[in-house]
Amino acid sequence: MVVGRNSVRELLEAAYSSLNFQEGELLATDTSPTNLTLEQWIEKGDWLSLGKQVGAEKIFFVNSNPVIVFAGVEETEDDEVLRRVFNKIWCMARPQYLFLAKQGELAVYDLTKPPSKTIKEWQDKESLAVARTTAEVASKLYQYRREQIESGRLFEDQRFGKDNQRADQSLIQDLKTVRFALMDEGLKGDKLKYAHSLIGRSIFIRYLEDRGILSREYFEEIAQENSQWQTLLNTPDSPFNLEPEAKQFYIKILGSKDFTYAVFERLSSDFNGDMFPSDTQEKQEITADHLKLLQSFLMGDVSSQKKLFFWAYKFQIIPISLISSIYEEFYHQGKEESDDFGTHYTPSSLVEYLLSKVLTSERLNTNPRVIDPCCGSGIFLVESFRRIIRHHVYKSNGRRLSADRMRDILRDQIAGIEINEEAIRITSFSLYLALLHYQEAPDILEQIKNGKHLPNLIYQDGWSDDKQHFNNLLRANTFDIASAIKNNNEIFERFNSNCADVVVGNPPWGSSTIGWNTIAKWCKTHKYPVGDKERSQAFIWRVLDLLRDNASASLLVSTGVFLKTQTTSKAFRREWLSKVEIKEVINFAHVRDVFFRRSTEPNKKHKKSANSSPTKSKKSAIAPFASVLFCKKSDAHTPKNYVVYWSAKKTAMVKELQAVILSVVDRHVVRQADFLSNETLWKIYWWGSHRDVSLISAIKNLYTPLRFLHDSDNSGQGFTKSIKETKPSDWLLKYKELPVKYFNRYGTLETQQLIKPPLAVKRKGKPTFYQGDRLLIKRGINQSSDMKGQIIARMESARFCFSNSINCIKLLEPQSWKYKVILGILWSSLPRYYFFLTCSEWGIWHYEIYKDEYLNLPIALPTDKSLRERIIQIVEELQTWNPVQIDEFVLGENAQEKLQNQLMDLEFRLDEAIFDLYDLNISERDLIRDMCDVGIDFFYKHSDSQAVQSLEITSLPKLQGTIADISKIRSNQNYIQAYIYTFLNIWNRELEPDGEFNWKVISAEENSSMLAVVFSTQEKNISLPYISNSSKDEWKEILASICKDNNGLLSPYNSHQIYIDGMVRVVTDTQIIIIKRNEIRLWTRSMAREDAEATLLQAIHLQETIQGDGGEVL
Repeated sequence: MVVGRNSVRELLEAAYSSLNFQEGELLATDTSPTNLTLEQWIEKGDWLSLGKQVGAEKIFFVNSNPVIVFAGVEETEDDEVLRRVFNKIWCMARPQYLFLAKQGELAVYDLTKPPSKTIKEWQDKESLAVARTTAEVASKLYQYRREQIESGRLFEDQRFGKDNQRADQSLIQDLKTVRFALMDEGLKGDKLKYAHSLIGRSIFIRYLEDRGILSREYFEEIAQENSQWQTLLNTPDSPFNLEPEAKQFYIKILGSKDFTYAVFERLSSDFNGDMFPSDTQEKQEITADHLKLLQSFLMGDVSSQKKLFFWAYKFQIIPISLISSIYEEFYHQGKEESDDFGTHYTPSSLVEYLLSKVLTSERLNTNPRVIDPCCGSGIFLVESFRRIIRHHVYKSNGRRLSADRMRDILRDQIAGIEINEEAIRITSFSLYLALLHYQEAPDILEQIKNGKHLPNLIYQDGWSDDKQHFNNLLRANTFDIASAIKNNNEIFERFNSNCADVVVGNPPWGSSTIGWNTIAKWCKTHKYPVGDKERSQAFIWRVLDLLRDNASASLLVSTGVFLKTQTTSKAFRREWLSKVEIKEVINFAHVRDVFFRRSTEPNKKHKKSANSSPTKSKKSAIAPFASVLFCKKSDAHTPKNYVVYWSAKKTAMVKELQAVILSVVDRHVVRQADFLSNETLWKIYWWGSHRDVSLISAIKNLYTPLRFLHDSDNSGQGFTKSIKETKPSDWLLKYKELPVKYFNRYGTLETQQLIKPPLAVKRKGKPTFYQGDRLLIKRGINQSSDMKGQIIARMESARFCFSNSINCIKLLEPQSWKYKVILGILWSSLPRYYFFLTCSEWGIWHYEIYKDEYLNLPIALPTDKSLRERIIQIVEELQTWNPVQIDEFVLGENAQEKLQNQLMDLEFRLDEAIFDLYDLNISERDLIRDMCDVGIDFFYKHSDSQAVQSLEITSLPKLQGTIADISKIRSNQNYIQAYIYTFLNIWNRELEPDGEFNWKVISAEENSSMLAVVFSTQEKNISLPYISNSSKDEWKEILASICKDNNGLLSPYNSHQIYIDGMVRVVTDTQIIIIKRNEIRLWTRSMAREDAEATLLQAIHLQETIQGDGGEVL
């Protein structure tokens, strides 16, 4: 040890304390289950065990997601040791950062960066930050402090997340590369299953090798009577490309096809036929070249595969659920183009979240039978089994379960149905890995020696239950299990109605004709309505059939389950919601591409080499999805049931962690009966609040829909093009066409942009669409400009035609002023707000507004002549707006900026006029503007939106005061001043006439991730001293008052919940405390009114509590 340098222990302890990790979910990897809560062990126990296995000291979690691993290397500064430590921890796959300590240095490494193959690569690897003394930890590693992690602020740093080579992502890409290479060598089409089988066996063998279950002695016994095999086995290990501790027996064996298949046959005998089924056709199709190719990949042949990391993977470390995920990716990718029964690749973080909601400790106490009716490659079943095991280990005070006990759990509590033969074999394989994971290698070897095989899980016709045949996996169409089970009523009942306590899974989404006849027949037999051939709806009915009464399901489904508007889809929702109590729904549409990153197969017209990157293939659209947790009830009390409805938002943290992290700001609690009576609530609450529900309802009730004003006979879409079913254009050729790309909101029509229409079309439309006064509205929402999400509309009288991308609306009373007023309405913020919150497709799938939705827009026509003229004047200015023709000489410097300001002024004046037309009050106007300026901006720009930018607190002239210290002129208020002024304008009325609230803004430090505003009662007109900055002590005092164990305002409450939840509201008899993330979207005028309303309700509850307890404040 070098004197004067801090030890590993001192540096790690400094990180835990100085960076405040110990106040969060920081757990030691050697923690016994008895020292944790049951929930902690169920959610995090396996991560802690894995951390201990790789030599980590502690793991820091955000919710149940492992984010930071802490490790130290004592008594050495050897770069080779440090390299190996990083590479082992990298194999954990999910954590993002490694704090690695050696004597005199604590470095932070990015675990999304690749492992180092050589010492030189390790020495060249850049750390994110370094502290060389305990005193430097707080300053040099400042941005990695706990609150920056939990609030997500760290992930907004542009240095992170650009090159994700986390082990899970890398392994999926590497196995894809192997798969593509084997396809190039002939294993495609009907032979692709042999490539999958070869890859699956290789992973299993590598796992058994890394676990120490398969040793040299095992392979020597197979080779003992074949001298060539013995020579091959005794070949010296390759000194290159692999880690020193890597086992190379299987890699050598791949040099001989006969030896390889002899090993497969022995493993089939020793373990189980489900994993290594005898297939003579496969042995004929697999060649020595295929095995040599696989051998080169596993060796990490750098001459041709520079970017692969097979040399680094330690399969005893890589999470088991990842193996299932990999194969779901394979099958899903292979089936995308045909839209077959292929499974959906489901990230483990989503699986874990869904299971945490349904396999709670209370449910696990009842030993539930869990079934996945479309189990794919088994990730839901694997994680369910592991969760059950962790529960039993905790109940047994940390004692390991016996092999027989785990087999009983697997047989009695886990079941799955899957139509794909390959997929269900991988389910079996994955469950075997999970079963072996909880057993020690010597115990497994003893079982092999005694002839105790792994159980057969997949049912085959004619089999009955015994100690070897569990029959808990069924290869069948879940809507026709009778075809797969003949003459065995006992097993039939095990997969039929009322057979499950819990149903989980991710059944196929969307509409498809493939296999639909079987589904439709089942639904018709059971008299269940299904809309638009939506498979999610059909699977929900099947799940409901499988569930026993009072049993629960946790599923991923298409958002069409909640949002589709066809009559049969509405009938589906009405009947479904009358039979169940929905507990929770999370709409994941905004983050769909975070969790599902699909891509099509490589172009089949061109041979794709193994060296080509599969990630460069063309990506396909990703369907919007949601999760739903519901309970089957024969006597469902829907009027009394409340649904917790979340909207998952695409923040930098969610994107980088690929984790389910929700903010309480995006949670709504809604009566299930309200969803039955008003189906638009599913869409409104996705991005809005109950105040939006009220405003939209008022607008609908007070004003006439456009459909009652339009001439339906002379309104409709333009002509329709088609490759097939075309007819001569005839009279359409008399008109010139306005291409949709030239269809803009403002300015006059440029006749030179008109072109000849097509010579043949599918439908022509009507001549009245193309002449005379008319409103033209683009069907699609504008997605290309900086101002995304605009409705594009014009009023025209000139003769020209257009495609069905544009709708024509003519009025029954075609006065010019009515056209212009309605055009002004369409150009204003009001319909943008209205349609974004109500249209079934905008933001969900096709980003367009259907004709019927336009026609449902409530229209107010002015009775006041001056208001009408005011609207028309602004509309006419915008109709002739042409910045190109404006003389820049007149505008002088900054011409573009001045033009933009002029346009913004016109649009603001139009908004005000339309708001006056609809008689909107100030809070309703703020609601619309905040949604358009902040909400929709956040929807489109995600973490780059101004909505998640920090408030500039330093620009405030003072950090405390009263309402008198804030300008009454709205345009002079910044965001935080506008928030405070709006909040106090409501609350000060409660203290009239003698009292008022003062306010104080508190942050932990400059550019803090969190912000607090404290409102305190005082006598009226008392001035407060000037304060220009808040101190860290004030922030700590605020947190302490909320979080302390005894007499806390919210007790028990941990400060890490504040950063993760993103919002806390506290009301006492003298104070109101609002703590939220420092993001603009949370500090708008509309949010001020929401916070004021919520705290008023809290105050009423507090008053009732005080009265009920004789004045004692709880």
